[in-house]
This record gives sequence, C-alpha cells and structure tokens, in this order.
Amino acid sequence: MRVMVVLAHPKRDSFNAALCRSLAEGLGEAGHSVDVADLYAEGFDPRLGPEELDAMGSGPPAPVVAAYQQRLLQAQGLVFIFPVWWFGPPAVLKGFVDRVLQENFAFRFRGTGAVEGLLRHEKALVINTAGVSASLYKVFGFGKPMAKVFNKWTLQVCGIRKVRHVVFYDVVKTDDATRARYLAEARRLGREVFSP
Repeated sequence: MRVMVVLAHPKRDSFNAALCRSLAEGLGEAGHSVDVADLYAEGFDPRLGPEELDAMGSGPPAPVVAAYQQRLLQAQGLVFIFPVWWFGPPAVLKGFVDRVLQENFAFRFRGTGAVEGLLRHEKALVINTAGVSASLYKVFGFGKPMAKVFNKWTLQVCGIRKVRHVVFYDVVKTDDATRARYLAEARRLGREVFSP
C-alpha cells in the first residue's frame, strides 16, 4: 500500500519530524511505500488567493494544488502529523485543507444539500503532539475541536471512513525515556495501522 504522510511542523529537528521518521520506518517494515509531504520543507503556501478561490470547484486547480491532489490520489492510506496549536492544526495544514481538499475533488454537494465524500481512502491516521499533560488535555477539552473539525468534518466528510487519532502528551517537558516510548509507538503504528 502507498501511504501519504503529511507533516506540518516548521522545524526539521522537531519531535514531530522524529515521529514522522519513526512512523515511516514502521510503514517500510510493513512493506508499504511512503510519500512524505513535509509542507514547510516543500514551501507549501497556505494562502488561498482570489483568483484561485474564483476558479475553485469549476476551473482547473493551480499546478501546485494539482500536484498534491495527484499525490493524494496515488495513496491508499493517509497520515497527518502536527502539533496542536490553539485547539487546532498549524496554519499551513489548514491552508492545505482549504487549497487541496477542494469541492469536486474531495467532496461535492448533492441536490439535496447533503455532502458526498469523494476520497476513497479506507483509513487515515492523525498523530498530534501536545505541550500539556494528558489530564490537562482532557480537562480543558483540547481534543474536542480537533475530533469534530479535523476528523469528522474534514476527513470523514471527504469520504475517509476510519480515522484513528493518537496524541503524544507533554512533549515539551517530558523525559528521554518517554520520548523513546513515543517514537517506538509511532513505529508500531506504522507497522500496524494500514496492515490487514
């Protein structure tokens, strides 16, 4: 299976990048091919311009958007790795959703007003890092907006049936042993999530 991994963190030496590498190793061990889309390293521009907005849904997408759409179509599995900032994803990933998951590519409206998802990926994995502990994350409800807006109202609306969400907590202050455990878990997820 081909798996597209979308990484959204500005630092190449970040823990998110380390999780991405560990996950990719696990995917390789399971026999999957991996396409890592490191949005910052690739210089993806999250801004949706006026001409692009006018053409959305009716005209051809911008060449850079078409290239990401093609990468999505070539993958059978999707992974998104990013930190939780202000209860949601970094702006570059929000811009990726806005520009790439366009109407008539990722979804379409039926005559009744209902939305039909057009993506045919069976599964997606969402991996987040949080700067707070698991207990604070739950008490303050950091995960609720993400589960609704990203998992349900974005990925599942676009047709992805199964979304698994994993959060690694307290990554700013945690010790090396915990980080090693998190990296091992990311590798295990790579081996298992997309395997039969």
